[in-house]
Amino acid sequence: MKQTTYQTLRELRTVLMIILLIIFSAALILSIYSGVDMQTAIGNVFVHVITAGTGGVLGNVFYVVLIFLALGMTFYMFEKVIILLSELRFRGLLMKMRISSLKGHYIVCGAGRVGKHVADKLKDGKRKVIIIENDCATAQELKRIGHTVILGDCTNEDNLQKAKIKTADGIVACTGEDSVNVFLVLTAKDLNSKIKVATRVNDLKAEAEFKRAGADIIVAPEITGGFELADKISKN
Repeated sequence: MKQTTYQTLRELRTVLMIILLIIFSAALILSIYSGVDMQTAIGNVFVHVITAGTGGVLGNVFYVVLIFLALGMTFYMFEKVIILLSELRFRGLLMKMRISSLKGHYIVCGAGRVGKHVADKLKDGKRKVIIIENDCATAQELKRIGHTVILGDCTNEDNLQKAKIKTADGIVACTGEDSVNVFLVLTAKDLNSKIKVATRVNDLKAEAEFKRAGADIIVAPEITGGFELADKISKN
């Protein structure tokens, strides 16, 4: 589906370039034939194409050919636009259907350096995963590699509801801000008291706050990464 969409976009770009080339070529011919400047020639081309204007026998033949070319390209482009819109709508419906049927899945909030690895690991483990990410470019890249993504703020309850938090098995709060992660823990537990909540903590001084909020798993990536490095190097 995505490959078809990209192909359609490439075809639309090609058609648009051909139309511009036709207009430029026609204007250049008209400029040379009539001895007018290019700006005037381009204006005349548009006027005569729209009104099917006259210009003698030779002029009429020239404009008739130009009109048919322009109409042909326009209809072709219109057809591709309809196809593209249909594909995008269909893909959106597919995503909505996929999300609406989710149950026993995991929600990853924030797909930065930590969140993306969490989502990839869960997916590799054959777990159903949905990501909430507010960066458009990151969301598009995640979709490209096969993740299901909701574009938006992960602290917004509507987005959590869209991610079917009430039927999820777990949620991972892994944004780069402890205040946001604490809020996510509180919100997740409020929306689904049985959900397992794992969270990233950046400052260990905030660990007690995460526990009070109801976090089931608290991990400090930088610290655990440091411990792992120390452990591995000391064994060699």
